[in-house]
Amino acid sequence: MATTKRKKWRRRSRESSMYGSPTARNPFPISRSRLEKYHSCPRCFWIDRVQGYDRPGMPGFLLNTLVDTLLKREFDIHRENGTPHPYMLENNLGHMIPLDHPMMDEWRENFKGVRTIKHGIEITGAVDDIWRSGEGETEEWYVVDYKSTATNATITPELFLEDIYKGAYVRQMAIYQWLLRELGHPVSTRGFFVYENGNNSAESLLTEGTTDSPRGIPLKPALVIEIDLSEDDVIIEGERIDLNWVENLVIGAKKCLDLDTAPEAGEFCEYCAYAHSVSKF
Repeated sequence: MATTKRKKWRRRSRESSMYGSPTARNPFPISRSRLEKYHSCPRCFWIDRVQGYDRPGMPGFLLNTLVDTLLKREFDIHRENGTPHPYMLENNLGHMIPLDHPMMDEWRENFKGVRTIKHGIEITGAVDDIWRSGEGETEEWYVVDYKSTATNATITPELFLEDIYKGAYVRQMAIYQWLLRELGHPVSTRGFFVYENGNNSAESLLTEGTTDSPRGIPLKPALVIEIDLSEDDVIIEGERIDLNWVENLVIGAKKCLDLDTAPEAGEFCEYCAYAHSVSKF
């Protein structure tokens, strides 16, 4: 699909997506990404969800999306066969298999996802994958998130706790775990990031592939990074990230929605800082 016409930025036109409007859904839905927006800037969150003025958008990262799609197809083959993916075997996780569940497709679909009602709002989030180990009383589920990038940095579990952008991935993981636990599923505090990292030292696109796709993307060996939210050192920018943190985040988001006026901006919100600066001219 080609983009052939520019659109002017404007306020959201559907009142049903604005909290407190006569046509808004009750309970009001809040996505995982909107919860992250509340965490970063309560003011932007309130202006978006209550007043209908969202931040300016940006194009999607379609190559990253393609990697996610291909990983899902690969893991779906093993989901159907009840076998561990090679990435699992390579990381001593051969006792796990991709979860085969009738809700799996819906849980992974944007604008559907995992949904639960708590504290007067409906929280939603679309997972990339869930792995399973054990059966019956020993069954345990593990939230899995696919990530792709191209960096020379050594990607380690420690980096997820040091890098502010990867810290957002840990918060994302916590919200997904909380959502599935609220539905009563046997979700572990252990979660996994499947990381595909582009090889910056490659001199060209590879010539390996199929007739339809003769060139591949030069990637380093895939990494599987484990984060356990039960560990006391899971601290992102001074905050202990666990399931209690998610609970308090949801409570705070609902209180923010109920405010009559916009709250203070987040300390590091570039959008609010920019808007405040240009308003002087």
